[in-house]
Amino acid sequence: MKMYILILISFLFIGCSFDKTYENRESDKEDAKKVTDRFYFLMQENNHHETFKLFSIRFFDEVGKEKFKQILDDTNIEFGKVKNYELINSWTQIIEGSNPISKYELSYLVTRDSIQTKEHFKMQKENDTIKIIAYRLDFDVVPKK
Repeated sequence: MKMYILILISFLFIGCSFDKTYENRESDKEDAKKVTDRFYFLMQENNHHETFKLFSIRFFDEVGKEKFKQILDDTNIEFGKVKNYELINSWTQIIEGSNPISKYELSYLVTRDSIQTKEHFKMQKENDTIKIIAYRLDFDVVPKK
């Protein structure tokens, strides 16, 4: 009987995952902000080549580089260049342990030459580097009076 209890306890410990989860730490948010700050700096410089290095390869599997470049160029033509941007929402989750993963979501209110947009970034750590895996730009079709 004791042998069965020892085996049962052994299986419980073997099957356990000793992950540690951190959410919304300021230091993690600051790490993610460095990526988006770099994104907006490079966009103001119109440096697409360096901007694309901030994105995961998975992003460009969904949206080709040429198509994304065209979207960025069309956005600048239609709404104007970025004047400033303000972080309005953030969420981070870092899981350390046997199945580590680092996720970041930041949203910005962006003032452009002719309109304000909301821009959302989803990022994930890949090989110790935070990469953008999703980017969404929202704007009002009907301008406010």
